[in-house]
Amino acid sequence: MEKVKNGIFIFLGICILLAGGFIGGGLSDVADSINLQSEETDDPYRVIVQDGNLYMYDTITGQVWRKADKPDSKWEEVEGLYGD
Repeated sequence: MEKVKNGIFIFLGICILLAGGFIGGGLSDVADSINLQSEETDDPYRVIVQDGNLYMYDTITGQVWRKADKPDSKWEEVEGLYGD
């Protein structure tokens, strides 16, 4: 009877170890997918959303445009951003 109990405990321990390995591998895959960096593109424009406004930034010239996040709003250039 004692051998049966020991066998069951060993079997359960192996199952727990295998399950932990599968769970750990799955969590690692999720973390890797979250931490993926976006692919670099040749597009010089970046769009930023902040406080109900859309900002479009030209990484080459440094120009910034702003637009309210509404369908009827227009793009306007933001001047004096860097205090040149």
